[in-house]
Formats: sequence, structure tokens, C-alpha cells
Amino acid sequence: MNAKQKNKTEVLIAPKPDSAYYAIDPTKTHEVAQFKHSFPLTSCRVDPTGRYFVAGAQDLDIQVWDLATQAQRTLKGHTSWVRSFDFSSDGNTLFSACWGGDIKVWNMTEAEPKPTMTIPAHKGSARWVRVSPDQTKLVTCGNDLLVKVWKIEDGSLLHTFSGHERHVYAADFHPDGQHLVSQDLMGVMKVWDLKADKAVRSIDASVMTGYDKKFAADMGGARDLQFSPDGSELASAGITKVVNSFAGVQDPIIMLFDWKTGKETAQLKPEKTFQGIAWGVRFHPDGFLIGAGADRSGKGELWFRKPGEAEFFHTMKLAKAARGLDLFSDGRHLAIAHADGTARVYRMSAAAEKTKV
Repeated sequence: MNAKQKNKTEVLIAPKPDSAYYAIDPTKTHEVAQFKHSFPLTSCRVDPTGRYFVAGAQDLDIQVWDLATQAQRTLKGHTSWVRSFDFSSDGNTLFSACWGGDIKVWNMTEAEPKPTMTIPAHKGSARWVRVSPDQTKLVTCGNDLLVKVWKIEDGSLLHTFSGHERHVYAADFHPDGQHLVSQDLMGVMKVWDLKADKAVRSIDASVMTGYDKKFAADMGGARDLQFSPDGSELASAGITKVVNSFAGVQDPIIMLFDWKTGKETAQLKPEKTFQGIAWGVRFHPDGFLIGAGADRSGKGELWFRKPGEAEFFHTMKLAKAARGLDLFSDGRHLAIAHADGTARVYRMSAAAEKTKV
């Protein structure tokens, strides 16, 4: 990282308590820092305290950048690409899921973290991992068609939910801590009640799948899944209108659902010239929605949508495909994993536009 990039990162990570506040304005989003890796990135996560930016790549390792010092560490131990991450609320523990089927637990306070626990979670890919709101459980899902819940303290299995008929791509806890939602390859969403230990309803997201005639294969599944902070909405990012998925001839889509009724409330799509995959979705505390995607051309986009609107109000072009998205806890910055091997940080405000807190 050169001196200019380092200075930008220091401004990002360590503002003084009495420093001016950068007003949040998605239309002024711009890059403020970047970190390089030698393989295309596949996923990313920022810890809740803003110390670490982690990314998976098309190798077997996890890259960790300390955002205060710019130091890079490599975590080794997985047997396949890492697709999903989550952190404990204090940022001291990292959970990672790989296509080899394992979940690994890392103590991020160590100078050279090694796995403190390995959970052989799924036969086939372990596609997702999320921490429960009370920080006591993990939910995972995978290619064995199962959704599982684990006790964080010792890695013991608490629940096994079956019922999906195709690979399960994503799962997450509802903010109430008593329910889970999972989504599979065919767009089938299931809601699981932890107390009742069973599925209590299904949600139809079948528009998020398609049949690739050229390769005679079903394509679909959630590339990202997130609840709104109050749990009233659920967002899922993925694909629709599949023609030739391997060539990227398909449309990205972000769907929104009302949690109480289970009904679809929006299908959000970028301009028709953009074909590819919606890889990320996040609810901002201010109420707007953020999406990120990869175009078949190798470029990417960021999308922003205001509550209740049927279209994105702002689109930001990205030079490289976005394959992972996360939101910093300060609400001002975005983390994106790019297909060119670069992890980038973006600020949602004008560089020179400052307002008093």
C-alpha cells in the first residue's frame, strides 16, 4: 500500500472523537482504501468493531487486513474456498465456512490465529455461517440439504432441520432469536421455529432460479440474505431470467419480503444492460437498501434503494466485479470483495463535504 492509500485508510479508521462528521450520501460514494491479494476474492466481512476486514478467495486461505495498521495476515486451515464469514459481537472471534464442508473458529486476538475449533458441519459444501443474536449459537447450511444449529461454546449440534430438496445456499437468524430462515437452489425459503424444532412456513422466491438449457442445469439460490434491523423485512440477493448462467447471461435480482406475512414486497433489478449476479445486500440503519453485483463483462455496480420505492435511486459503476458486500458499523463505509483480488473500502459521502454532528 502506498503512502496516499495509507493516509486514506487512517482517515477512515481513526477519526478523532471531535472531528467533523461526514454526512451520509450514497450518491457521493467513492473509494477510500484498497488491499491487494493475488487471487480473485469470493466473499468478505468487517468485524463489528471496525478492526478487521476479512476476505475469502479462490485459494484455500483467509486474508485479514488490520484496518488501523494496514497489516495483512493469512489464516490457513481450510480445504476449499471460503464462502461465508461471521464475527462475534466483540470482533474477537471469526467463524468461517468453506466448500469442503467445515466450519472453523478463529481467535482474532492472537498474533497468528490458528483454528481453535473445527466443526465438520456438512457433507459437501458448507455454504453459510451466521451467529445468533444472543451470541450462543451458529446456523449453517450446505449441499447435504440440511440446515444445522450449533452451540458456540463447544461446537455441539443442537438442531438438524431437513426439508429442502436442493442445495441450501444461505441461512440466518431472525433478530428475535427464535426463528431461522433458509433458502435453497430453487428459491424455496423455509422458516424454522427453534422452540418447536420444525418448519412453520415457506416463502416463495422461485423467481430467483432458472434452468440453463445449454448446460442442462438448474441455477439459482441466495448469494446473500439479510434481515432489516427490526426484523420486519427480509432481503435476498441472487439471479433470475437465466439463459446461460455459465456465460453470465442472466439478470441480477434483489427480492424483499414482509416477514409477518411472508409476501414478496419488491423485485429490484438494475438496468437491462447489466447481466450477471447480485452478490450482496445490506440494510442501512438510515432505512435505505444497498446491493452489489458482478456483470458478465467483469465490471460491477453498487445499487441504492429508498424504502417503498420500486427502483434503485442511485447506481454506482465499479471498475471490477463485486463478489461480496458488507457494511461498517459506523454506517458510513462499505467493504467490497472484488473479482480482481482487491478488497476495497468505500465511503458514502463527499470527500470535502463536512457537516457538524
